[in-house]
Amino acid sequence: MTKRYSGTIFFELISRQRVPIIVSASVYSAARATALLMCVGASSVRAQSVAEVQVAPQTLTLGVGQKQTIFAAAFDRSGNLISNARFTFWTSDSSIARVQTDGTVTGVKPGLAKIEARTQGRRASLAVLVGDAAPGAGGHGVAALTLQPASLRLVLGETAKLEPRALKDDGSPAEVGRVTWKSLRPDVVAVDSTGALLARGAGRSIIQAALPSGMVATAPVEVEAVDLALSQPKVVVGPNELDTLALLVPSQSNRVMTEGVVWQSTDTNVARIGPTGIVQGVTPGSAEIVAWLAGQERRAAVVVHKPVRAIVVTPRTSAGPIVLPLDKKHKFTIAAEAVDSTPIPEIAVAWEVGDSNIAAFDRATSELLAKAIGTTSLTAHVNGFPPATWAIQVVPGAVRMDRARLALSPGEHSTLKATLADQEGKPAGSSTTLTWKSDHPDVVSVDQQGSVEARGFGRAKISAATSWGAAADADAFVVGDMLAVSNRSGKLGIYQALASKPDSLVAILADSGANVDPALSPDRTRIAFSSTRGSSEGNYDLYIMDADGSNVRRVLSAPGNDGQPAWTTDGARLVFTGSREGVPQIFSISADSADATPVALTTSAGGNQNPAVSPDGRNIAFVSIRDGAPRIYRMALDGSGQARATTGTLREGTPEFFSNGDLAFGVEKKKGSREWRVMRMPEGAAPVALFETDQPLVSLSPSRDGERVVFVTGRDAGKGRTEYRAWLRGLALGAQPIQLKLRPDEQFPTATF
Repeated sequence: MTKRYSGTIFFELISRQRVPIIVSASVYSAARATALLMCVGASSVRAQSVAEVQVAPQTLTLGVGQKQTIFAAAFDRSGNLISNARFTFWTSDSSIARVQTDGTVTGVKPGLAKIEARTQGRRASLAVLVGDAAPGAGGHGVAALTLQPASLRLVLGETAKLEPRALKDDGSPAEVGRVTWKSLRPDVVAVDSTGALLARGAGRSIIQAALPSGMVATAPVEVEAVDLALSQPKVVVGPNELDTLALLVPSQSNRVMTEGVVWQSTDTNVARIGPTGIVQGVTPGSAEIVAWLAGQERRAAVVVHKPVRAIVVTPRTSAGPIVLPLDKKHKFTIAAEAVDSTPIPEIAVAWEVGDSNIAAFDRATSELLAKAIGTTSLTAHVNGFPPATWAIQVVPGAVRMDRARLALSPGEHSTLKATLADQEGKPAGSSTTLTWKSDHPDVVSVDQQGSVEARGFGRAKISAATSWGAAADADAFVVGDMLAVSNRSGKLGIYQALASKPDSLVAILADSGANVDPALSPDRTRIAFSSTRGSSEGNYDLYIMDADGSNVRRVLSAPGNDGQPAWTTDGARLVFTGSREGVPQIFSISADSADATPVALTTSAGGNQNPAVSPDGRNIAFVSIRDGAPRIYRMALDGSGQARATTGTLREGTPEFFSNGDLAFGVEKKKGSREWRVMRMPEGAAPVALFETDQPLVSLSPSRDGERVVFVTGRDAGKGRTEYRAWLRGLALGAQPIQLKLRPDEQFPTATF
């Protein structure tokens, strides 16, 4: 006769993720149960054709109003469970028994009905007999039977115990009575008459608990063959001190094994261990603790040190809070001394961090790592001594200055701001404990609020530092109001001067090369210029240097001469005149890239030169000879939209912009005249004459405040010489020009703000 097992089978279906599924079933044989268990756990389920449908139980007796869920299972031709099969349920008489979509059957009135489960044209049925309402299907008022725990996960050799729980119709506890236990896979899990389990082999089994009435509860048990590990490889204790070892299952989130573990000490004169893993030191020496379970043996070294007389902590806890910058480490040590004054290097120390979000302690290196800004504590526990506790203050690991560079005129004041920053460089607040310093206070001085004052030409490094060593600095340049080119030191060099003392020139770069065409960057910390310094053929190349003449760097070395640089307003590019094959054209190049390639902005015949960038950074004014004579033109920053800016027929030159966007330029007074006019032309308006010069203009530059201009005129002095004169002129009504005092035969081709 075929054996019949009724009850509830729990199993885990593995598809894309592990999802627990609970089903009810009657299995007609132990072989069928085993086959079902072997099916579950497949990593994926392909579309399968249903060959057979089974339902459990085969018959069902209910009282009026009682419910029970039936289990339907579909199998393919090979007998494999089709776990994703979908069923529809049907009742022959809903006035006697109703069935829900999940297979729950409810008794309605006394009588007999048939319930069917259908899928893919296959079906299976069971008979449902509905009688008068009964106190409970399990007898003795038992309406439901469950097992605790509901499922188990064991390792080989592990023991466990299941407890049956019975409930009445009202949900209150009921007396369980006699229970019959059975394992569907006794080779995997054995169960005795009390519900005690022993994991015997890897795999899965179902444990059944049955009441005399036939009510069954089941629990799935999975047994794994896993590696075990001890909670620590080494135990250090003193005589009569205690510590605890545990046998863990690493693959199960370090679950602690509490049943079936056998513990032993290799030398009980040194250390003993109890059945729960508690280690006790006896006398100084070394031994091993051995743990056995299911054929696996794990060992941990035990060191019992001498009794401790004193400990020394480093750093001292009385020294105040330990200030630790973000992402930095600090070492903490505990040194122990025995009664005979010998050191005890193996002293056991338990370290504890108050807030592990703020800092983390590495026991291997005895170092504390700062992780986040805040305060926490580090405590070291040594048996027999009060704990040593350090207050830890994690502070920002960096200081950020609001500017990396700034330029000042002598006597000018400014304020630098420094903020503390976190590990991501984000501001973490200001600090009143910063120490400010200037490495050249004779050039720039700074007070403890970050206020700086320019005292003399040159460069100074301003730094702001914390007490814990984080610092930031800024380069401060003290520069003149004007730049000029002169040969008073021999070759043409670059000089600076104050507008209040225009005759007092101070050299910035005067050396063996010819250095001309200086242009101060928008932030006044760099100077672009043209020089022959690196050319064996005497060609002029583009260079950039810091405003004090340091860090000279060549921007471009190309055939022909490059000069007349002008900065874009963002300081990122230079617009300049380059001569290729003898024809000057205007180009643009990156000011910061070491291998930048120039971009041609003009290509017209006759040539183009003297570029000037508008204050809004959108336009370039320049001189073009495309019409046969020098005229002022405009174009966009990318070279597009080139068009005549003026309408006259006379020669024009030296275009420069005022800070408000008005264009300044020179134009000859009449055709062929040596006298020139300086013009000012607002955008969209006609030019207005500002003043006249008795000689042709060589250079022209409005001041940054737009209240004056500096200009240079030149006349042919014969024998290839040019006689220069330089003037500083205010633009207020009635202002008189101031002529700069030049030396005899001094070459002075450029003066610029």
